[in-house]
Amino acid sequence: MRTTLLVAALFALAACGGAAQPAPTRTPQPAQAATAAPTASPAATTAAPAAAGALAFTIQAGSKAVVRVNEQLADRTLPNDAVLTSEKVTGQFTLDPDGTFASSSKVAVDLTALSSDSAQRDRFIKDNTLQTRLFPEAVFVPVRATGLALPLAASGEVTFKLTGQMTIRGVTKELTFDVKAARSGADLTATATVAPAFQFSTFGMDQPRVLSVLSIKDEIRLEVQLTAKQ
Repeated sequence: MRTTLLVAALFALAACGGAAQPAPTRTPQPAQAATAAPTASPAATTAAPAAAGALAFTIQAGSKAVVRVNEQLADRTLPNDAVLTSEKVTGQFTLDPDGTFASSSKVAVDLTALSSDSAQRDRFIKDNTLQTRLFPEAVFVPVRATGLALPLAASGEVTFKLTGQMTIRGVTKELTFDVKAARSGADLTATATVAPAFQFSTFGMDQPRVLSVLSIKDEIRLEVQLTAKQ
């Protein structure tokens, strides 16, 4: 948590001086005002250091978000999962010693980079369902980790629940992920699966309806695979 210290000091010196004694044939001289002392500049703003024991990580290349929705295509006898993946995941997060996260923490997914095995599906989802021209990113702000042993060990595997605020298409809702993570020194890998799955209407989206698709299950399963470095 950041705090701001602002110190300001103003100094002024009152005008002083007296009138000169009048001479018999001369006009008295006006009193001279003393020059005011300059105003001191405000002290520079300083940020408080991170909480002792806080761990800060930056998301690395190789991270990705995976969206799965079950569908029944007209030309197939059995339903299958439509899988869309974005490999453009960025952000940073700071885990405080009490299991909460610094307010600057966030994970952003570039939705314009979503792709599947069907270019036609990708265009429809991005143009209609997600409206990526207006809302190009999904942003998750982690708030707290539950069931995580703290302080976090320098190496080993952990499982816990991660709760935070997810914003998709301009709508923000609280979501919880089941997380499996492994730390090795400065390196952290994690797989976070939203639990439970959410509906299209959760984020104000219409359930897709396409002639070539007989049915689409109203259930979105989201998984985020992260690689991060301290």
